[in-house]
Amino acid sequence: RLAENPHVPKLVQKTLEDDDWNAEGAMTYLYRRGFDVYDINTILSAGALGQTEQRRLVPTRWSITAVDDTLGQYLRGQVKHAESVDGVEIYRNEFIGNAFWVILAPGRWEFELIELKAPGSVWNPDPEAGMYLAADREGYEGRTGYVNETAGAYHASRLGVLEHLQERGRQAKALVIRHVSDDYWGPVGVWQIRESIRHAFEGEMADAETFGDAVRDVTEYLPVSLADLRRKSTMAAGLQTDIFDFA
Repeated sequence: RLAENPHVPKLVQKTLEDDDWNAEGAMTYLYRRGFDVYDINTILSAGALGQTEQRRLVPTRWSITAVDDTLGQYLRGQVKHAESVDGVEIYRNEFIGNAFWVILAPGRWEFELIELKAPGSVWNPDPEAGMYLAADREGYEGRTGYVNETAGAYHASRLGVLEHLQERGRQAKALVIRHVSDDYWGPVGVWQIRESIRHAFEGEMADAETFGDAVRDVTEYLPVSLADLRRKSTMAAGLQTDIFDFA
């Protein structure tokens, strides 16, 4: 039983009362004013954002992806006219059986997520299966179609990268590689992907001479060869290879 009326922040009240405001605009409004993804997701999943005829309860999994995607599109618009990063940067983080690498390289905005899922892991449960690779990407203008292979992980990781770039006032070519080991036996949600990318930028940065050098450096820690990675990745596909890259 509620002993008193719950307190609703004025900014949230504004979005609740304005029923002509579409959900995307309301989400961006709240985000720009300091509300985190989790706050906005709670409001959206309760059916409290958007135009009156479109307001309805939204399953949490859908609302999380919608918030990550909407805010990612907003941030992409903020960074795509910024100066590029100056050099090639490599960041790494690890959390509950997931290892993440983020490579930022000079150039116009471009993003790709590659996921490697080990046999025996939650998303590739057959211990006799080979390593499962999935990838999705976007160019300077973003995506127009559905994210086919990496789903919510794509939007969560992209948001983490874009937040970092927006904070620095820079744009970059960005490649995220996620290795899911067999230690990851139970899914905990895409929040761990978003937070792992956020925390990666708080750690130490390594550098490389070129984007190709960075990819080769990261591949040393992966259970696949550079040739395997090139066959799946659009961003890595143009890298020149030698005989050692097939090992």
